[in-house]
Formats: sequence, C-alpha cells, structure tokens
Amino acid sequence: MKKLFVITLFISILAACKEGNKKGLPNQSGQPEIADSSLAKVNEGNQLQEIEKSGSSFYDWYFNNNFQYIDVVKNRKGKSSLDTASYFKKLRDLGTISEKFIREEKKRLSGCNLFLETVNFEDYENADAYKYDTYCGDLYYMYWIKSQEPPDEYTIHNVKQLSDNKGSMDIYLNYGGEGEPLCRIDMEREGDRWKIVHIDFFNKSNPPTEKQKFYGYKWQNGEVALNIGESSLAFEYHGQCVYFYPVRKISDTEFEMIWERDVDCKFDNGTTETFGLQEVPQIGKPFARFTLKDNILYATYYYKPWVKAYSQKVQENVFTETYFKRSE
Repeated sequence: MKKLFVITLFISILAACKEGNKKGLPNQSGQPEIADSSLAKVNEGNQLQEIEKSGSSFYDWYFNNNFQYIDVVKNRKGKSSLDTASYFKKLRDLGTISEKFIREEKKRLSGCNLFLETVNFEDYENADAYKYDTYCGDLYYMYWIKSQEPPDEYTIHNVKQLSDNKGSMDIYLNYGGEGEPLCRIDMEREGDRWKIVHIDFFNKSNPPTEKQKFYGYKWQNGEVALNIGESSLAFEYHGQCVYFYPVRKISDTEFEMIWERDVDCKFDNGTTETFGLQEVPQIGKPFARFTLKDNILYATYYYKPWVKAYSQKVQENVFTETYFKRSE
C-alpha cells in the first residue's frame, strides 16, 4: 500500500512539471518561456518602432535643413543645373532611403533639370520670381510640405506593418491648430532595415492643364527658337536669321520636319556641309520626328551621324534632343 502511494505521488509530480512548462515556468536555461502570441506582439511592437524611426528620418532632415532640399548651381558650360549629386548623397547618407525612392526623384526632377541646362546661370540668378515655374515650379515653394509657409511641427500617425516587408505611416503638419494630413510614407524592408520607397501626398489637386499641341508656340533650347505652325517650322538664329522647313503633321503632339534650304538671311548656318558622310539630309525628305510629352518637345533625328558632326564642327545646341516652350 505504501509503494502504491509513492508511485501515485511520483506520477502526480511529473504531470505537474509538464503542465508548468506550458505556462511559462523556468526551463533548463533558467529563463521563462514566452507564449507564441506574446512573442508576436513584442516583435510587432519592435517593427512598428523601426518603421516610425526610418519613416520620420526624411522629414527630420527636411525640417532641420530649413525646408530646402536641392540647389541650382552653375555647370561647366556656364548653364544652370540642379545639384542632384549633393541631394542624392544626402539621402543615401540617411541610411533609410531606398534606391527606388532615388530613382523616382531622378525621374521627377529630369524635366526641370533639362530645362535649366538651357538657361545661363547668370540669367537664372537675375530672373524675376516665377520666371521658370513652367518647368521648375517646385523651386518656388517648399515642395515636401506643399506650402510656402513653414509649419510649427509635424506629427506621425497610423504607423502600420502591412506585411513582412512592407509598412507605412502618415505625416501631419501643424500650423498652430489641428494637424493637417500631408502624406503617406511607404516603406519596404531591405535586409535588416526599413527604407522609404515612396511619399504619396494626400491632396493632389492639380490645376487644369490645357490640351497639349506643338503648333502655335515658340520652342527654344538656349541657342535657337522654333516657331512652329501646323505646316511649317522656322528656325530662328540670334532672334533675326530664320531658316524655314516644311512640317508633316502626324497629330497634335507629333510631327516630322522636312529638310529644306529656304533662308531669310545672309548668315550661313552650315547645314550644306556633308562632313565626308554618305548619308546626309536630303531636300524634301524627313529630317527629324518631334514628339510633345509633358510640355517638352523631344526630337529624334534620322541622320544622327550628321547631326553629331554638325554639333561638333559647326555649332552645338542647334539640333538638340529637347526643346522647351518659350515664355514671352
């Protein structure tokens, strides 16, 4: 009877020990075991902190930099240029900006940068306010807060981990009253860090834009101006000398320039030169195709070796790849 009691007591103690490990009693390492649900909550909390820390780094930098993010500098040719190299270096130095975001920025700034490269730096420095806002409107206000007035502060809302490698948070601006929603910051996990991949503004109210068409305007590239109609194109040199070319309209945003030698001046622009090439522009044949996109006129030349030789040996920046609407 005594043996039976001892065996029963041993079995009871063993069962109690097994049940105790499930409830978080000390294991062999001496540390309490955490239930799976508790561990998940801890991990989720840590991830939200990391998302908030990475997401706020951009606006911390922007506020500390007095809402400036990019400068206009003088390039080697004396023209204006966006200092994208310094801007992108600053972003990379933060350690929280994805290359996806930088690629988006390169694309967003490309139109303004192409235009500025046709503007003498001295002209840019001495220009009236908003003179270049057609292509570089972002330079005239604080782009990343969409305002011309600095706020008192920004606050963070709605920090979320959307999946194992995606997260987001919202930025609100405070101008002394209730916070105003500004944007959502999208992030992705890259390696062991959360990085910003996109900033999406909530208020995307853009002013209505007129229908794009290439004709009825003057376009320029810094050296020459193109006065384009539906059937003809005038290359204006020095504001006086003009070369006329027929135009074959394809659509309101696309046309072909036909080669011609119709001149209204004594200035020889050198377009009769062959440069020893076999394929040279022929009178009556298409010379280039122009396409209007995002208010920029893009040129594709059918005689690229000749255009390259002309630019090197006669005059550069006449036949360029881009032309911009001239502000009168």
